[in-house]
Amino acid sequence: MTDKEMKNEEPVIITFNEVEYRAEDLSDAQKDIAMKLNASGKKLARLQEVYDDYVITNDYKNIMIKAFESTTMEVEDGNEEETSSEDNS
Repeated sequence: MTDKEMKNEEPVIITFNEVEYRAEDLSDAQKDIAMKLNASGKKLARLQEVYDDYVITNDYKNIMIKAFESTTMEVEDGNEEETSSEDNS
């Protein structure tokens, strides 16, 4: 096996500007930053999922609020009709 083939077997630590970096390509400081970037990216992806769930749930809640509000208006309209018909008697 050549050195190039062995190098390709090492896991990619980070891909930055479309360039793959492996452990041997990076200094210790760069490795530390790369690991933090990877962790941040994963966390942001999880947060995006939770945010999307929040938005959907909030939209559903607003739909239910409007649905409930429309039922209370129907009841109020019904009460007004009964009151006005009693006034006419």
